[in-house]
Amino acid sequence: MAHFKNATSEFKKRLADQPIIKRAVVTPLASSGLDDGPLYTSSNANPNNNGTQVFRSSKKKKTEIYSQPQDTGIGKHINSLLLNAINFLKTSDEPLSIEDLKRKGNIDLEAKPELFQLLKANEKVLYDQMNGTFVYKPTYHIKSKEDLLMILEKRKNEGGMDFKELKDSYSKLAQSVEELANEGRILVIRNKDGNPRVLFWNDQRYNTAMDKEFRDIWHSLRITDEIDLSKELQKAGLTHMQVYDKKGPGEAPKRKPVRRNRKVKITNTHMKGLDLTKDFVMQK
Repeated sequence: MAHFKNATSEFKKRLADQPIIKRAVVTPLASSGLDDGPLYTSSNANPNNNGTQVFRSSKKKKTEIYSQPQDTGIGKHINSLLLNAINFLKTSDEPLSIEDLKRKGNIDLEAKPELFQLLKANEKVLYDQMNGTFVYKPTYHIKSKEDLLMILEKRKNEGGMDFKELKDSYSKLAQSVEELANEGRILVIRNKDGNPRVLFWNDQRYNTAMDKEFRDIWHSLRITDEIDLSKELQKAGLTHMQVYDKKGPGEAPKRKPVRRNRKVKITNTHMKGLDLTKDFVMQK
């Protein structure tokens, strides 16, 4: 026990004799303007520097990196510039000169001779060499709602026309469609969002006027639910059409067994020793 007390006292004495180290306080200095990091000072004594230790941080300044270019314009590739010029011509129903393209669409053909040549040679663009103007060439020539009505009338026996097919023909096509629909001159099938999908010419000869009494009776009729339809038909003395059950999608049709021809080795034992070149004589 005495030995343990002596060891403890000696340990405490050695611990008290250890030097006290003061933690250094690091404070940043003003930036040096260099790219190798800011300067810092420490409270550690340094007789050569008035008791202040000066050092530079090892951490490098982070550089801002962009995953995409900040310029989100049309790009500088010649094909992107060509597409932009064609799309701009679509918005105009009149021919545009080189000056018009530069002023209205910020398309400078004089500074880009390659773009000028590609635009001239494009199959969807008409270039008037005499006047020096460009105009978009649509699939259908439509300049007014009367032109649209005339095309739909010519195609009346071929069904309706897709709105997307006509969209690039006239910049005010959507407005003309709504006007003709309100006038009852065309019929429009719309998407769920209300935009036109298919256009039909409305033949006024089939617009038969009906009395209000018949219209009210028509709208008052209600179709029976599918579950109760069979019962309602039986009450009216009508028989419903017989339905035959079909095989489920999981039942595969039975396949006929494939007959495979087994290879059999045939030996002509009865012809053994027969020389056809000598023993066989063709009869004339």
